[in-house]
Amino acid sequence: MQLTWFLNRLLKMSLPEIPWRFWEKSKKIIDKHSSWTVPRTVVTHCETLYKLSRNADPQTLKNCFSKEIKYHSLIADLALKNQYSAFGIQQELKNTITWHTDPVTQQEWPLKFWGDINYRDKRFGGAKFVWEINRLYFLSSLGILYRITKHRFYADKIIDIIISWVKMNPYPQGINWASGIELGIRMTNVIWALSFLHNYYISDGGKKAIHTFIWSHANHLYRYPSKFSSANNHLLAEGFGLFIAGVYFPDFKAATKWRSKGKSILEKEVSRQILPDGGSFEYSTTYLSFIFDFFLFFKKISDQNKIRYIKKIDMRLKKSCAFIKSLMDKSGNIPNIGDQDSALLIDFGISNMENFSSILNSGAILFDNNHLSTTQIDLKTFILTGESCNAYLRREKTEDSNHNNKLLESSPPAIHTLIHRESGLAIIRDNIDNTEILFTGNATPMGMPPLYAHGHLDALSFTLTVRGLEFFVDPGTYLYHSGGKWRKYFRSTASHNTLRLNMKDMSDQPGDFMFGKPYRIIKNTMKRQKNEIVWSASHNAYASEIPFAHISRTVIWKKAEKSFQIIDHIQQKKNSFADLHFHCHPDCRVICREKNIIVVRENITISISVDPCFKSQIYCGSLDPISGWYSPAFNKIMKSNTIRIYGNALRTTKIINNLKISFINATYNN
Repeated sequence: MQLTWFLNRLLKMSLPEIPWRFWEKSKKIIDKHSSWTVPRTVVTHCETLYKLSRNADPQTLKNCFSKEIKYHSLIADLALKNQYSAFGIQQELKNTITWHTDPVTQQEWPLKFWGDINYRDKRFGGAKFVWEINRLYFLSSLGILYRITKHRFYADKIIDIIISWVKMNPYPQGINWASGIELGIRMTNVIWALSFLHNYYISDGGKKAIHTFIWSHANHLYRYPSKFSSANNHLLAEGFGLFIAGVYFPDFKAATKWRSKGKSILEKEVSRQILPDGGSFEYSTTYLSFIFDFFLFFKKISDQNKIRYIKKIDMRLKKSCAFIKSLMDKSGNIPNIGDQDSALLIDFGISNMENFSSILNSGAILFDNNHLSTTQIDLKTFILTGESCNAYLRREKTEDSNHNNKLLESSPPAIHTLIHRESGLAIIRDNIDNTEILFTGNATPMGMPPLYAHGHLDALSFTLTVRGLEFFVDPGTYLYHSGGKWRKYFRSTASHNTLRLNMKDMSDQPGDFMFGKPYRIIKNTMKRQKNEIVWSASHNAYASEIPFAHISRTVIWKKAEKSFQIIDHIQQKKNSFADLHFHCHPDCRVICREKNIIVVRENITISISVDPCFKSQIYCGSLDPISGWYSPAFNKIMKSNTIRIYGNALRTTKIINNLKISFINATYNN
């Protein structure tokens, strides 16, 4: 299995990448046998570090963000007891923090040279769970509580944790040095937490630990950048880590080159990793939430420190805000396309998905576009947008003292259609009796080449929300390296609202973060005809499986009938077996009545008239086959209803299913 993975991984590399990999391997061999000495530079915190969080005025935090402060108070008080959480798994570390323990398996990852550790080794558990605790997200909560209360024990705990971490993770030993993205995020959280400690005396031991921490992380990031096929969102974290180390610790001899290198990476990558239409180059909506914050914080830090940067940073951030706004329904839901690992840069008490609303709030203030706002300023926006936000709050307070953190409500979206060409997403947004209907059609490429690591096999799938309630959804991701069959299922064709032929995926999965031959999107169009809106898309995924196989999907929105007609057209040289799936949100009830399937949520029903030539069945929490599951966040899974429609497809076949929306007061019984 390991050999197969290695060969497939090798095939994904370009010719220039191969010698670079050998050079990296040589560096690891040298580093393994080298002794590392931290420079003796005496590092003092520059005043710019404390300016980073200067907008976190204690009185405003308590008055306007009591819910968020309650969350941070809980996390901080748990951290005081050495109790931490990784994706819902609680880890109580008693008196000594063991930074290498998997919270799920309780296995210890070996303390040996990081280059000799295979973090895909499932014997110890999932490395991601260990890394999650080692990102040190909880330091932010300790910093915020210190700012509000001035209780020294919160600040003391921050320093104690840094001292403990440095002692237990001597560079370059252990799993926590094995991935650059982890170093970049960990560096960010340490620096962010330190920014709250203005007027706090740090002991000599604390200063030495901070000194060692920053230098070891920055030195490693500078020596081992992600390149070629590995240059995805990891590279942004690495670049950002270098940038902030150089900005906030200028006394280091290498600080200038760290800052320059980090800035160069971010300025170069913004044009690649944020597409011209504002979407993510990894074709994952939730990774857009993650990578956006690297550029947002880069902008904040650069503006605050009068560091000039290319205009394209602002341009792509504006585009991303517009992209997110176009996908968001009235409840703040965003289609969960591609991988979702709940990644955050800093924990502000909002989830990866909730961060989209925060992004729009920040965009509304930074780019003077109130139509982006989601009506409520959040803690992250308040801290990041500085005086612009404070001025707005003061203005609003004079108008309505009871809603002093409320943004002007943007007007309801006009009826419109939109295709994001580079991202491959098609949007139909309409209203029925003042009820929002939002359909998103997915004709995205398979993922970010050449690995397509965070993409899913979801071509021609769709999501649908009505009145801000999700009905047909992308089921999510659940797990990464430790996922096994679950990882394979949640990436599969059957795990999306699309068509599959001969029970085969659109591409094979040779690794947890690798796909085989990519399919090509052939068509993706939107048009209006009379009172109808028509989305059409097609791909060539099965052309090698079934000679000359061509699959296209046409979705027709008929407003007068309150219905979507979904037509799947198959053209092939020989007959095949076809099945398609409709994955429902867990809050939906599904009632099967022969050729009519009813999906109910609150007082809204969607009736599915099944193609008369095909059969249907419903899965809910099935293990054989795996079907009927939903993952709202990483390491979270719950049962849901999946409707499967299946049958034989002739050489030319049209499968027609109709979805009719209605509003009821009656209660259906199974």
